[in-house]
Amino acid sequence: MGNRANRYSEEFKADAKRMVKEGNRSVYSVAKDLGINAQTLSNWLKEDELQQDHDYIEIRKLKKELVAEKRRTAELEEAVQILKKASALFLESKNRE
Repeated sequence: MGNRANRYSEEFKADAKRMVKEGNRSVYSVAKDLGINAQTLSNWLKEDELQQDHDYIEIRKLKKELVAEKRRTAELEEAVQILKKASALFLESKNRE
């Protein structure tokens, strides 16, 4: 048996999925019109859902990391300002001596 994974082009798969999603048609109806198994089309749609869920989870994770990094950056910038003021005060007191 050959490799069935590449039996249908990505363009064909995208068109079939779009027909179901945007055409308000059933999986069975679209599959029948395209001459493919309805379960195959259902699997393609499920893969899309899983990928979108994964992407959503990854985006949320990255947003949390970004917020944490921004908070840390703000804290470090505040520390730098405090150290600059302390250094200036130290030099000022040293120059008075």
